[in-house]
Amino acid sequence: MKKRVLSLLLAAVLAIGMLPSAFAGYENFNAQATYTAGQFTDVPETAWYAQNVRTAYEYGLINGQSATTFAPDSSLTVAEAVKLAASLHSIYHTGSADFASSSPWYQTYVDYALQNGILSAARSDYTSPATRAVFASVLAAALPSEALTAINTVADGAIPDVSESASYADAVYLLYRAGVLTGSDSSGSFQPDSTIRRSEAAAIVTRMADPSLRQSITLTETQTALTADEIYDRCLPAVFKLSSYNARGELLGMGSGVVIAANGDAVTCGHIVNGVSRLVAEMSDGIKREVKVYDLNADADIAYIRVIGSNMPYLETSEQVQAGDKVYALGYPGGGDAKVTEGTVTDPANGDYLLPMIESSATVISGNSGGALVNSRGELVGITVSSQANGSPSFSVPISEVDSMDGSAAVSPSEYTSTHMPDASRCYTDLYPVPDFGTVTGVPLFATTRDRGTTQFYYRMADMTNSDRLLLEYYAALGENTFYQFSEGAFTSSAGYLLSVQLYETTYQGEQVLGVFVSGMQTVTVGGLPRAAVVFYTGLPRVQGIVHGVPQHAKNPAYQYHFTK
Repeated sequence: MKKRVLSLLLAAVLAIGMLPSAFAGYENFNAQATYTAGQFTDVPETAWYAQNVRTAYEYGLINGQSATTFAPDSSLTVAEAVKLAASLHSIYHTGSADFASSSPWYQTYVDYALQNGILSAARSDYTSPATRAVFASVLAAALPSEALTAINTVADGAIPDVSESASYADAVYLLYRAGVLTGSDSSGSFQPDSTIRRSEAAAIVTRMADPSLRQSITLTETQTALTADEIYDRCLPAVFKLSSYNARGELLGMGSGVVIAANGDAVTCGHIVNGVSRLVAEMSDGIKREVKVYDLNADADIAYIRVIGSNMPYLETSEQVQAGDKVYALGYPGGGDAKVTEGTVTDPANGDYLLPMIESSATVISGNSGGALVNSRGELVGITVSSQANGSPSFSVPISEVDSMDGSAAVSPSEYTSTHMPDASRCYTDLYPVPDFGTVTGVPLFATTRDRGTTQFYYRMADMTNSDRLLLEYYAALGENTFYQFSEGAFTSSAGYLLSVQLYETTYQGEQVLGVFVSGMQTVTVGGLPRAAVVFYTGLPRVQGIVHGVPQHAKNPAYQYHFTK
C-alpha cells in the first residue's frame, strides 16, 4: 500500500484549553456586516468551517468571491493573506479596516503591510497561492506579541516538519503556542510548503481575532534526531540490494531498493528496472527474493515494484522536505555492503530535471541508485538516482512521485518489458529501438551520414531554442526505449541490442550542430559486470551529472558524468 500524507486540517476541532486575558485591541473586533444564513451557497450550515466563515465575514475580514459564493476549497493567494493581516492589524489598533481602492486591488493592503512591519519587503508573488509558511509569517506579524500569549506547551523542535533554522519557524511556533495553529496530525505536522484553503484561513483568522476560539494542544515530546548509526540500524532491514538480469540470465547491473509496505511493495530507480528480464532483491539478512514490477516512470526515474514476501520490514514515508534538513542516503554502493552517508538538503525541488528532484550533500556512488534518502527521523523522503562526478551533490526522486503510479497489478520484469516496448514511431526505423531525437523534441533533422557501422544524425543548435531541456527530453526517451546503462560517455541498451548512443556538439557543413551517433558496440567484463567499450566524448554545454540516463543541467560547461547504478 502506498504511503500518503494525510490532508492538512489546520482547523481540526480540539478541546479548548486555557484562554489568554483580554487585550486592549480585542474589543475592536465587532460585527461590521450582517451574515444571512445560506448567504454563501457553497458553505453548508453543517460544514465544520461554517461558523468561522460567518464570524470572519461579520468582522469584515473575509468577503466571498461573489455575492453568493465563498469558494471554501480554493487556495488563498499571497495577496489575500496580506489583506487578512492588514485588516487584523488595522481593526486591532484602530477599530476599522477602511482601505482606499487601488490598482491592483491588493496594493493598498501591501502598502499598509510594508508601513506597519507586517511585510519586511515587497514581494513578486501576490497572485500566487500562499504556502502555509508564508501565511503563518504574514499573520503572526499582524498582532502584537502580547496579543498572542502562549496557552500551549510546544517544546522547541517539537513540530516535526518545521526546521528551527527556517525563516518562518518563529512565526509558526508563536501561533502554535497561542492556539491559533494546531497542526495536521497527532504529531503536530505543519506542512509548510502546502497551500491553504479559504475555509482554513477563515478558521485561523477568527482565532486571531477572538481568543475564546483558540485551541489547546500539547507537543512536549521532541522528536530526537537519529544518528547515522541509528539510521543504519533502524532503516537497513527495509533497504535491499537489487540485481537485474537479461533474458540470458546475464547480470546487467546492481543497485538498491526500499520496501514501503509490509506486503513487499517497494520502490527503486527506473533505470535499474527498465528493459530487464529478471530482478532479484537481496535483503539485509541475506535472503534473496524475486521482484515483480507494477509501474515505471521514465521521466521521474522511479519504479514501483513488489518484493515477493509478507510481513516485511518497511519504512514510513514523508513528503515534507525543506532546505537545511539533515538527510541520510542508505544503499549498496558498488554492489557491496550497505552504507549510510550523511548530508543536508540544499534544494528540495531542484528544477534542472524533467521533474523536481531533492538535491542534497549526501555522497552517493555507483550502486546507490534506487536506495533510500531518509530524514533524521528515519522516514523515507526520496529515492536516490544520481550524483555529480565526485558523488556530491546527489539527487533523489521525491517519494510523492509514487502516489501517481499504477499499483493495480505486479507482473514479472520480463512480462513488463515485453508489454512496454517503445513506440516504433519514436525510433529510427533502421536502428530500433533508438528513439529519434527530432521526433522526440520537435527539432528538424539537418543532416545524416554513415561511417563504418556508425550513423550520425545532426541537428542545428540554432533550431534548439532550449537545448538543455531538449536534451533532457531525449535522454528520458532513451530511458523509455530501454537505453539505461551509461558508461564511458555513452548510453548502451539494457535489452541486449548491440547499439550505443553518443551525443556531442560539433560543426557540420559550417553549422554548429548536436551530433547523435548511433553505432554497434562491444562489451568487456569488468569485475563481473558488463561495461561498454566505447569512446568518451566531451563538449555538451551546461550538462553535468546523470539521472535515469538523463544528464542534469549545471552551471559550468564540464561534461562529466556519474551514474549511480
